[in-house]
Amino acid sequence: MIVRRYVVKEMPEAVASIRRELGQDAVILSTRNIRVRKWLGLRSERRIEVMAAAKEDLAATAGATFGQALKRAMSESAGERSSASPGSEAWSQLASEIAEIKQMLAEARSRDRAPSPDGHEPLHRWRAFLQAEGVDAVLADRWARMALGESDAPRSGSASADGLIEAIQSDLGALAHPAPIRRDSRVVAFVGPTGVGKTTTIAKIAALHVLAGQRRVGLLTTDTFRIAAVEQLKTYADILNVPIAIADEPEDVSSALASLQSCDLVLVDTAGRNFLNPASIEQTKRMLTPIEADEVLLVVSLATKPTDALKVANMAKPLSVDKFIFTKLDETESVGMIPSLVALCQLPIAYVTTGQNVPDDIDILSVPDLLTPWKEARTDG
Repeated sequence: MIVRRYVVKEMPEAVASIRRELGQDAVILSTRNIRVRKWLGLRSERRIEVMAAAKEDLAATAGATFGQALKRAMSESAGERSSASPGSEAWSQLASEIAEIKQMLAEARSRDRAPSPDGHEPLHRWRAFLQAEGVDAVLADRWARMALGESDAPRSGSASADGLIEAIQSDLGALAHPAPIRRDSRVVAFVGPTGVGKTTTIAKIAALHVLAGQRRVGLLTTDTFRIAAVEQLKTYADILNVPIAIADEPEDVSSALASLQSCDLVLVDTAGRNFLNPASIEQTKRMLTPIEADEVLLVVSLATKPTDALKVANMAKPLSVDKFIFTKLDETESVGMIPSLVALCQLPIAYVTTGQNVPDDIDILSVPDLLTPWKEARTDG
């Protein structure tokens, strides 16, 4: 006996497949409406599940026309077709096969109704969604449970993206709010790996303060390691009409800062280095120590893998980082790394950049604002 399961949109589609694969004499055992999960379980579509069966010898005629099947049946001797009586071994075998089919159907339906390994489908789907967005696995479980109104043990419930965002906001507390440069901070240093956009971000922030006209801005660069880095910042300084100083070594910092004594806000550009290398962290720390910055901002690209970004943040702890700047928001569709790093590092967000244009592509946004793309997500089927 051959038993097959078909999941189709409409019954005619199932009938055609059954006749093609199992033959004209196949029997439909059961039909029922089901929901098929798609897109990591965030969406579902209606389908029809059809269970069909056929004997192996009948399945051999799959694809044959009804006339061909009838001709084959008629060619068999009458004695062969009538040898079995209701109480014969053939009937016992048939009864056994029917019982086997019923058992298989019961097991299949039991599997369909079975909960996820953690016992909670909504929890499983929201947790999978968060991890796919770049959220740390432990936080994904915590926030999914909070969104479902759970504490320790899972129970039935449902959640929306709004509820998930509210749960994250509640868990982060004050860290969910943006924290731009304080008004009482005079020297602000920017640190981070290569290629994250530190220099461009500094130019944007300097331009915003110049346009506001409330603080006299100066620029200090220690990035003499990268080719043309000084010239790039000098170009921005000329456009903004602000002074710029250069410090090649830690010993040059005092004189460089002295030349910017008239400035209310000094933005310090440090050299981008491999922040997964302890030696690079130590070099950056040596340059930062004489600067005595009021705030140190770690610049992280959202195009970085979440695991690498977390490693960078952890490696940067000796630099006494105060806040995050997330760059390249326009280059990613996953924003889960943002609340994940904020929670794991207990640091707020100062700014977020969304492109290369100076000074337009920079913003001050809260964590809930940054998670608004999630509102299009649905996991309730």
